[in-house]
Amino acid sequence: MTQRFIKLGEGYGDIYELLTLVEEMPHRVERLLAFHTIKNNEERTSIAAIFKPTHKGKFQPIYICLEGIPKPKEESSNVRYDAFKEVSEKNNLPIIEMVVPPSDTYHEEELYYQQLIAVLRLNHILPPA
Repeated sequence: MTQRFIKLGEGYGDIYELLTLVEEMPHRVERLLAFHTIKNNEERTSIAAIFKPTHKGKFQPIYICLEGIPKPKEESSNVRYDAFKEVSEKNNLPIIEMVVPPSDTYHEEELYYQQLIAVLRLNHILPPA
């Protein structure tokens, strides 16, 4: 099975594209993820959705909005993360939260994604390939 991150972007609209994918295909979504990090001295969050593998080709996409929103804090509202939580609750999919290093720790973004896939497999969030 091939598992790969598909980066939607970091902007406001990209987050709503991810939410739309989850809302339009809830039967394909396996898990929702929030990766928290510190990048350029700011707390940032990447949100992601792991989809079920395709029948043909056994491809398992993980759609991600990389470090696109400020890390949510209890004392203040975060509209984009709140929308992610709403989709989570509506589809009965709890958000799995993890603290990870920032993407710029790696020379190539693809290496970063490979590291995240390894961590997700080790934690039994993703099945072995």
